[in-house]
Amino acid sequence: MPHFVKPALATLVDDVPSGGNWLFETKFDGYRALSAVSGSKVRIYTRSGLDWTDRFHAIADALAELDLRGVLLDGEVVALDSAGRSSFSDLQKGLRSGGKNLSYFVFDLLAVRNKSIRSEPLSKRKARLKSLLKEAGREGPIFYTDHVNQDGAAMLEMVCRSGYEGIIAKRASARYRSGRGRIWLKIKCGHEQEFVVVGWSPSQKNRPFASLLLGVYEKGDLQYAGRVGTGFSQDELQQLGARLNRLSRRTPPVTGGVPRAIAKDARWVTPQLVAQVAFTELTADGLVRQARFLGLREDKPAENVSWEESEAE
Repeated sequence: MPHFVKPALATLVDDVPSGGNWLFETKFDGYRALSAVSGSKVRIYTRSGLDWTDRFHAIADALAELDLRGVLLDGEVVALDSAGRSSFSDLQKGLRSGGKNLSYFVFDLLAVRNKSIRSEPLSKRKARLKSLLKEAGREGPIFYTDHVNQDGAAMLEMVCRSGYEGIIAKRASARYRSGRGRIWLKIKCGHEQEFVVVGWSPSQKNRPFASLLLGVYEKGDLQYAGRVGTGFSQDELQQLGARLNRLSRRTPPVTGGVPRAIAKDARWVTPQLVAQVAFTELTADGLVRQARFLGLREDKPAENVSWEESEAE
């Protein structure tokens, strides 16, 4: 069985890179997953190395049926909505129901017969991956992630118009490098990222809470980043309410200013939960505007959550 490898991570940029050395893939909204497979033996790891084989047992069973030998796959576990788009909120529902109706979109091959091929160019690794998965990569629940080799700007326009999250640009000639770098770039259609849950505002409508209070780490300090009060199902409201009560604390975990109108009624919690949140923009004070809750993330520690800022290409 190949060992876990820290995944390559994409850098957020505003513009699609130009030139002929890029290939472009659809950006998925799910859980990053690296899978070690040797015959019937399968281990599926999160991006931080947690073993989630049991949580993704249906994916693991499907991988075991492919008769792969000593391979290490890199991809994203997602739930698809009725339009075929990856949905983070549907992914949360799928996990709560025992991992049903999940798909695994594989976009890289890191080892074959327990031998690393990370030094090979991406274009060659993807060709080997496509050949390895054969027809199974077209039928699911294990899918080969296809790409285009040119006109990433047109692809971005198409996926944004269709309601997808964005695209990933990857240098076709690059070897696989763990960690964040510029050989993989992500270009988003909107604003979405993780936030630490630092507290909640009480509700006047018989709900467990009116909104979650959010924070991000900046230079080691947890700073208030706004609140989110929409996007919760009834089940999520009840489950989150119970978890918030268990994490209750007297003092705010954030440093710096919290608007007085919010702070006076706030209920604070130990900063352990990580929420995926979509928002339209940031205010002049650096707070999220028109935020919508997408779900809790369990694959990223709270202390690793910071502002995701785009870099110039």
